[in-house]
Amino acid sequence: MELETDRMTFRPFQPGDWQDLRAIQADARATDTLSADGKPFPEQKSRDAARTWAAHWDLHGFGIWHITDKETDRFCAYAGLRLVLFYGKPIVELAYAVAPDFWKQGRGHEFARPCVDDVFERTGLEEAWCFTLVRNTASQKVMQGAGFVFTHHGDHVGLPHFFCKMNRDQWGGPRQVTP
Repeated sequence: MELETDRMTFRPFQPGDWQDLRAIQADARATDTLSADGKPFPEQKSRDAARTWAAHWDLHGFGIWHITDKETDRFCAYAGLRLVLFYGKPIVELAYAVAPDFWKQGRGHEFARPCVDDVFERTGLEEAWCFTLVRNTASQKVMQGAGFVFTHHGDHVGLPHFFCKMNRDQWGGPRQVTP
């Protein structure tokens, strides 16, 4: 299974993709808003994430995509919907991050909606959540640009977060997004 946009190709994450994931998880610029302490993740965390994300695809038929820039054939981001336990309740979350070398190019706006469209089209999903640190205004714009609606501010991992949700009615069907 694959997806694509004008500038990127998407394929399901595989366990061997952990080294690509290091382009994000080992870079302090990215982990400033991704990790609870703002520090780069240890290598084992990247290995575990890639393995977990691949297993999620096998179990649920959707998950985190490994996203490659078409022009350079380099890994540029990960994004996708995944089932997670959130304070003991199962939710489907849109998770994503862009490798710093690809920041400020509209990548998030370009990949978020196709990820959401794919899962709403292929499954009976009724709602999806997305959240980020309150100070991560770039991510908030990606979420809202994809059609997520702000619900509240709240704590997550002891930090103030911005929460958004999209239900099937708000989704309204696939739409073309331009970078």
